[in-house]
Amino acid sequence: MKTRRNLFIVLSLVILLSSGLSGWGNSTVSAEENQIERGKHVEPAEKILEMLHDLCDIAGYGIHSGIQTQPKADQAADYILKRLREQGVHAKLEPITANSPYPERFELIVEVDGQHSRTLTCFPLQWTVGTPEGGIKGKVVYVGDGSASHYELFDVEGKIALIDEKMMRGYSPTARANGAVITAKDKGAIGVIRAGMQVDSPQFQKGDPTMPPEIFPIPVFSVGKSVGDYLRDLATSATPPALKMVLDVPHQRFAAHNVVFELPGNGSMEEVILVGTHYDTGMFTGAVDNNGSVALMIAWAGYFTNKPRESRNRDMIFAWCFGHDFDNNTGHYQFAKAHKDQLEKAIVWDVDHAVGGLRYVFDEIEGKIVPTDKTNEFYIISNNYTFTRLAAFTMDKYGFVCTQNRFNAFASGPQWGIAPTTRPWVNVATIPIYYHSILDTPEKVTLDQVKRAYTAHIEILENIDRTPEGFLEYDNISQTRPNRPPKVRIEILSDKVRVGDRVLVWNDSYFFNDDKTSYHYPALPEWAGTTWDWGDGTPLTIGGPMVDHVYENPGTYSITMTFTDTEGAQGTSTREIKVLSR
Repeated sequence: MKTRRNLFIVLSLVILLSSGLSGWGNSTVSAEENQIERGKHVEPAEKILEMLHDLCDIAGYGIHSGIQTQPKADQAADYILKRLREQGVHAKLEPITANSPYPERFELIVEVDGQHSRTLTCFPLQWTVGTPEGGIKGKVVYVGDGSASHYELFDVEGKIALIDEKMMRGYSPTARANGAVITAKDKGAIGVIRAGMQVDSPQFQKGDPTMPPEIFPIPVFSVGKSVGDYLRDLATSATPPALKMVLDVPHQRFAAHNVVFELPGNGSMEEVILVGTHYDTGMFTGAVDNNGSVALMIAWAGYFTNKPRESRNRDMIFAWCFGHDFDNNTGHYQFAKAHKDQLEKAIVWDVDHAVGGLRYVFDEIEGKIVPTDKTNEFYIISNNYTFTRLAAFTMDKYGFVCTQNRFNAFASGPQWGIAPTTRPWVNVATIPIYYHSILDTPEKVTLDQVKRAYTAHIEILENIDRTPEGFLEYDNISQTRPNRPPKVRIEILSDKVRVGDRVLVWNDSYFFNDDKTSYHYPALPEWAGTTWDWGDGTPLTIGGPMVDHVYENPGTYSITMTFTDTEGAQGTSTREIKVLSR
């Protein structure tokens, strides 16, 4: 009601002024600035934060949270539609069909001889087979970090493999990177448990280790640090216990919807601005993950709706898609198919995680997750350098630390499936260390962060709309302030490995920040990016923030990582590793 009342007042003033009344005082503020100021009040930050909490309430909290399937999917879509209509935004529901990996029942039970059984906090990974109704039982075998040499020491055939894992840069699990889960399957394990060594919460990772139509042939569960410590102690005791794994997952197909709003421009340009996000939260609440972006996008749609059509140079499409965490971005790809002609002229601004949230890190010294006074680092992923710089400079202006992580293409388009590779696109995401866990809850997002995120993204979209048609096809790069040398630090899965193991190392997300560029990319100068010197005389590895290496001989080696941005500033880090004989 407040929004409508404000709109009525504004319209009344416009009518009075157009009737020739004077005496309102002199003003040097332009009409465009008046529109921007008025637009800021269409959806205040307090309302965005309210919507964030509402969306998380729909998803629920804890292990069994997540949009899941109907009716929650419908409830979330209807909520978005309702909040848009409150602002005079008339969106539509576009039907799609999604595959759901969400389990109806899952349990992990320890059965110790002579003791009561104990049910553990766990979560199954997506796209694995279920178990028979009564579950499966097997002895638990601890295989360390899942390196090849560990599997040579222990027999996992017919048993359940327990694997230690860290999260590289706060979001990528090491058990996926070193193939530990697949190795367990190949060695005959009947199930896998991935134990977090940092976060005391099970982690959900979509697309791991397979995606539909493939279904991984054995069940895989994730557990947090405390449960992992407990299982590790049991597995290495004189009498390792039996574990019972129960997983009922129907992998059903169901009807869902994308929420789509199309806003026509003044017809002066053929290019279209597409603003996209996803509203399914997978298996956990998703406050920072995506609900913040959903709420922000509702506010952005209201802002641009309340601008006069003649001041919008390009048509705009806002799309809240379903299926990102369910079925290989099914909603995004079905949206792309339905809007193929429009997307051939699109400039894509995709926001998976656009708010911020309190920044948490794993403190190696204290051995626990601790909050910091910083906003989560933002990843700006794009196929267009000019677009990337425009986004990064603006985000930095409003106090958001940005890491530009540029890629050329993902298959037939961006991994989010909503634009051809030939069109300029950017994805913005902030990925905390509690990403896809039960720690991702709305109180970690502050009102100040919402205000800054809302304003920053509006400014970026306004700047895109002001650019001449075709401008983003060129890499017109400008420098607006002095460069800051990047800060880097090497993190490693294990600093004691054996000959032949894949050594996983990465540029630690807590210490890394740079606003000029990212990792090695063919369009950048050859000297820009990340190089890794393994200290064993082998050639340097030029690659991204997460790489691996195999040592052929035992010894102690120094790993040196050098990061060079596109303006020549460097950051260097060194760490020792001990390589043992087989």
